[in-house]
Amino acid sequence: MKFDCIIIGGGISGLTAGIRCVKEGLHTAIISSGMSALHFSSGSIDVLGYINNKVVYKPFEALDTLTGTIAQHPYTKCGKPLIIEALHFFKQECETQNVYLFDNENLNHFHVTALGTLKPTYFSQRSVFNEDVYNRFKSMKKIVIVNFEGYRDFHPQLAAAQLSKHALFANCEIIAKSIDMPQLQDLTRHPHEFRSIDIARIFEDEENVYKIADAIRLAAEGADFVVIPAFMGIHNFNQIHNMLQSRTRLLIYEVPTLPPSILGLRIDNALKSRFAQLGGVFIAGDKVVRAEINNDVVQAVYTANHPENPLEAKFYILSTGSFFSGGMISEFNNIYEPIFKLKLHYEPERNKWYSPQFFYKNSHPFLEYGVVTDENLRPYDSNNNIIQNVYCSGAILAHYNPIREGCGSGVAISTAYKAANQIISLYKLMR
Repeated sequence: MKFDCIIIGGGISGLTAGIRCVKEGLHTAIISSGMSALHFSSGSIDVLGYINNKVVYKPFEALDTLTGTIAQHPYTKCGKPLIIEALHFFKQECETQNVYLFDNENLNHFHVTALGTLKPTYFSQRSVFNEDVYNRFKSMKKIVIVNFEGYRDFHPQLAAAQLSKHALFANCEIIAKSIDMPQLQDLTRHPHEFRSIDIARIFEDEENVYKIADAIRLAAEGADFVVIPAFMGIHNFNQIHNMLQSRTRLLIYEVPTLPPSILGLRIDNALKSRFAQLGGVFIAGDKVVRAEINNDVVQAVYTANHPENPLEAKFYILSTGSFFSGGMISEFNNIYEPIFKLKLHYEPERNKWYSPQFFYKNSHPFLEYGVVTDENLRPYDSNNNIIQNVYCSGAILAHYNPIREGCGSGVAISTAYKAANQIISLYKLMR
């Protein structure tokens, strides 16, 4: 099969690049081996949350500091105007699928985690941040954190205890409550076996939503905020959110749950639907295992399911992620990229890959390991030659720390957008 562009990896970066390419008329395929990191994410988009272990409130001003000090950082290679353009593009594409992302203009806002901590972010879904949340936050006096009896992946008492320690909530009463969800009793499995995705399906039934709303209203009477785990539906979440708030007359706020993340799943579904709607080809459940390269140009790639059938393209984008998704492989004293055998940035001594403490404030060095690229995001091979028609985006890239800097999804979107732009410009010149 022949394409204009093949994207290896179907996460947030690969999907963003795919949508960008197919919108410009490129015959584009995405090859995805399975679930992406979106299924494990908060569902919010972080641009830049921390610098030097300090919280960033103005991410776009802080970008100037970051890019001025780290020459190889992916944000430096993108530049602030392109980063802003990429975020705007991503927001618009999500909204075509009714996933509405809200921001605090040029400022970060904070979303509540499942543990009751506050995390800086830039975009959040409307059930996490919107104008009503912003306005109510200034005068809140009572928060009720609600869980559903039998659901073990959320602990309201822990969340309430952690939130109460924060100075922002010094004058706020925070209460933890549990309510029954009778619908779980009608199903074959025991309620303790359920995960967020099972409960999200229950919310898709309108009659169930009314019953749940009545239970929430009784448990949270007088609250300024009602915090619930994020499982207000997978597909009709906007309608469900509106129905819950209308019937309870309360402000309902979702917090991310343990995987699978419903908030992340909504973005994943939206991007895949948008890519398919535009005519992109999504090849699921297959894995690229090797490439044919001649004179620093990739001629074809081969997958595990079809090892003898080449997939050919003029351009390729590598968006396979880091260690978590198999974009890089670690051995006892070696790290390598398995498809193209690209040049990597990493410390050769294994004892330098990690920090002595798991929750070390500067995170772990291995999070900064990845593929080395030129300023246009083209990678180098093991002989230090640039592979001419391959571009890299997202977590496969070196020289940034998504945890310490709070910038994982922002880098994924920005570098995907830049890689796609490079390809689109060359493609138009070739026509």
